[in-house]
Amino acid sequence: MKRLLWLTIILSLIPASILVVRRVGAEEGRRRVTMVMDEVVLSEQAEYLGQSSFELGLHYQSLGLGGIVLYEDTFESAVAKGRIAVLTGFEARRLALLNGEEAPDIAPKSTLVTGLEPGALEYILAKNPPTPEQIILADQTWYVFPGTAPNLRPAGPDTDAIAQWAEAGFDIAYRPRNFPLMKEVGADFPEEASYLIHAGLQVAGHPESLDTLVDISQDYITGVIEGTEQDGMRDIVRKIPTARLLSFDQDYINQRLYPQDLIDKYLLAANERGVRILYLRPYTEEQLGSMFTNTEELVSGLRERLEGEGYEVAPLGSLELNYQTNALLRGLSSVGILAALGLLILMYPGVWGPLVALAVLGLGVFANGLDWGALALAAALSFPVIGYGHLSERLSSLGLTTLISLAGAVLLSAVGSDRETMLSIMPFAGVAATLVVPPALLLFHYALRYRSPASWVVDFWNHPIRIGNIAIFLVGIAALGLVFLRRGNFPVIGASSAELAFRDWLSELFVRPRFKEMLGHPMAVLGLTNDTWPDWIKAILLTGGVIAQASILNSFSHYHTPLLISLQRTVIALVLGLIVGLILVPVARFGVRLGGRWLATAEGESKI
Repeated sequence: MKRLLWLTIILSLIPASILVVRRVGAEEGRRRVTMVMDEVVLSEQAEYLGQSSFELGLHYQSLGLGGIVLYEDTFESAVAKGRIAVLTGFEARRLALLNGEEAPDIAPKSTLVTGLEPGALEYILAKNPPTPEQIILADQTWYVFPGTAPNLRPAGPDTDAIAQWAEAGFDIAYRPRNFPLMKEVGADFPEEASYLIHAGLQVAGHPESLDTLVDISQDYITGVIEGTEQDGMRDIVRKIPTARLLSFDQDYINQRLYPQDLIDKYLLAANERGVRILYLRPYTEEQLGSMFTNTEELVSGLRERLEGEGYEVAPLGSLELNYQTNALLRGLSSVGILAALGLLILMYPGVWGPLVALAVLGLGVFANGLDWGALALAAALSFPVIGYGHLSERLSSLGLTTLISLAGAVLLSAVGSDRETMLSIMPFAGVAATLVVPPALLLFHYALRYRSPASWVVDFWNHPIRIGNIAIFLVGIAALGLVFLRRGNFPVIGASSAELAFRDWLSELFVRPRFKEMLGHPMAVLGLTNDTWPDWIKAILLTGGVIAQASILNSFSHYHTPLLISLQRTVIALVLGLIVGLILVPVARFGVRLGGRWLATAEGESKI
């Protein structure tokens, strides 16, 4: 049965490899990114030079900047530009009385708007609810809106500014705003814009007019901002053209990130996370040096590094993905995943095997529904375990187990990859489980080698409490918690400065490997090369090895990361982990002997 299941996995790699080759070809053809700069922050920097943002923008354009980000005006920003005038209800009543006029019957907490330029009120009246009351004040027509929120109410695009930037050759990104019960959503989106990057924590039109927004957004690429959850985005992201966008907080830039740090982060995001819109904010403070020199270095250096990596820095144009999956090939590939579940069954005695396999498959269905994603998650949970579960405990098993995990990665990629997953419209569901379930499955497999679960429960319940046992248990829990909390691009617990420096050094040499693999593989080497150590120690060490194997599948589950990048990371981590592990073997053996001798000195001493 084992041979049949392994043969099934090998045969399933044939259709899976066809899909993987197609995907690699599609990924190699998508090497285009765009660099856009926030005009509001640019204006702040330009004030120090006594220039306009447009003049300074032209300078950065000469250094490689391609695009500009323009916000939809608010009542407040339109006033600053001299397009409209605004009064509160209280101010309007006072003005009327000072002019000898009868005070208008309006609420003190209301906002009155009048136009100072032709057409300035067009968008304001079209989209702001409710329909405003009109009054005459100082021989001028004013429109009365309830409430005082001049910094929140949208006033439409600054069409003159957009036209000026577009005529100068800038790629335009427009940031529309949302407001409760807003009317005619998207009707004023500028034709010159290529991208929509919704301002604030809600998309324009949320929640009442999302269908209208979807229709309007078809002619634009909508930026999906990494690390920022915008209300309504999940409802529309699968229905519109999108691209991943990366930006950084202004204070973080000013106080902590030198130009080279930013360049490295943007390049890493483009290479490993499929980010296509690089959203730049210029420096506006001088804690890290001259704000102008730093911004120049950022723009010119980023463009140079991107082009050096083979990227075309240009307007994104169409983001259509040149990748076609195939239902038949997907189905044939999924047979290999089912075979892996069969091997998972054979790892456990009696009824426990089928229960474990059903739980793994059930978790996939729970996270993804009856979809290809359920099988992809089942692959990510089973392949990291079956290698160490079925192979003999020798050093060569590390390489064979990694090959098995890579086979699982091929099947996962073949079954799970399509346009929606590769563009991050539909991300992999169950990422957290990929780092928690596989090590738990291996520990359960080791436990059942010696006794039944019932016996373990009874022994655990009746076992005398020892401080040493508690210490080991707490260390294990802390290690697993650290793995879980450090997952993702924005972990709860970040990397130390030493680790970040080591990562940067590795990134300069080649693709940065994942630290879970570089730590887990040496643990596996120790567990596979020390036959005299107790089984419970080897189980812990091999559990670390399984975490490393699970990290491999976890890398490939990030469909937006090019497959060749994930493969390079896997191979580099394996080589480095193997080297570190072989170095640690004699060190660990010497440490065990030394510790044993020291503990032996306690024999014969009097007990307190």
